[in-house]
Amino acid sequence: MLRVALVAPSLSARIAVRRVLDEAEQFGVVAEGAPGTMADIVRWSRPDVVVISHAAESEALHTLLRLGGGKPEGRRHARPGQRTGRPASVVLAEHLTGHGTRQLLGQGATGVLRRSTAAQHLPWAVTAVAQGSLALDPCLTEALKTAYVRPAPADSERVPAEALVSTLTPRERDVLALVGEGMPNREIAAALSLSPDTVKDHLRRIYTKLGVETRLHAARIAWHAEGGPAHRPVRYAPEPI
Repeated sequence: MLRVALVAPSLSARIAVRRVLDEAEQFGVVAEGAPGTMADIVRWSRPDVVVISHAAESEALHTLLRLGGGKPEGRRHARPGQRTGRPASVVLAEHLTGHGTRQLLGQGATGVLRRSTAAQHLPWAVTAVAQGSLALDPCLTEALKTAYVRPAPADSERVPAEALVSTLTPRERDVLALVGEGMPNREIAAALSLSPDTVKDHLRRIYTKLGVETRLHAARIAWHAEGGPAHRPVRYAPEPI
């Protein structure tokens, strides 16, 4: 059972999210609270996934900054070996924009949904991000995915990416390539005849060598090193709205 923490400014918002997760019967809500308590909630409850519910994207962004220690773009500039143990996070907001979603993804959000779709898609999104995928609301267009998540690399980006990937062992490069294709850990394990725990061990070493903390940023290095976008899409909610 996945451990989930809920963060929202109002009790009614937290109750609404908890009701959706309780009905799915595959999640355990281990903690909940207001945005100001987020760092403490994550530290003592150690959730697999944090669900953050706000009316506005900008409010959710501020909450993500609390989770990352209050430093804008802090996750992009981690030093090799520097890890925070930050859980996956699904953001719920009333309305989503391309610009706001790019900011949320840049601060480490691994799932972004509209509040109006939570009853339909939140259980799927929580499961997807816990497995290492990026879960996006179907209203987020292919243009957003192409522009932010899977950009075509310039030569100046490709060279350092290739240099970073060259520090990996052959097996680590195999794992990274499948991360770049959007595979969750269990599919990588099956494809490479490894156990899921072994895949996790490889990913820890890969993150350290690449100097990243998120699966998304590791995937971007893989795409840059390969000279183009991955062939499998980021996962969108499975049913149309």
